[in-house]
Amino acid sequence: MEKITTEKSKNEKIIERVWYPGQCHCKGVRFEAAASYSLTITLCNCGICFMSGHQELMVPEERFKLHAGQEFLKPYRFGDCIADHTFCVVCGIMPFYRPKSHPVGFFSVNARCLDLSAAKNIQYVEFDGRNWAKSIQEGKHILTE
Repeated sequence: MEKITTEKSKNEKIIERVWYPGQCHCKGVRFEAAASYSLTITLCNCGICFMSGHQELMVPEERFKLHAGQEFLKPYRFGDCIADHTFCVVCGIMPFYRPKSHPVGFFSVNARCLDLSAAKNIQYVEFDGRNWAKSIQEGKHILTE
């Protein structure tokens, strides 16, 4: 895992980030996501997250690198078609997607697809995706440092 430069967060604390490697089950889709050593992973109860077991690590686009497997990714959209869910056509895993809450500039990475061995602290928070609009309006959606 490659360390990246430290930077100040909104509240002026220094954050050191590391690149966490990730992949789908068949290893056809390989990627990395940069996040701090102290992670906040969101457990959403919406239909697709709950049924697929997606555990969200929300990262800005500049902290995400797709290394291989674009050709294996197929989109799945439903409802208002804002979220761009991507699944590996070989193994069926959803390793990451563009979320409805941040359809531009962010990826919702499936923490279950990442090697999190470098993490020093992992906190799990729940998000009521069944009542998505209310939860977003109340500011309950967490972005990862």
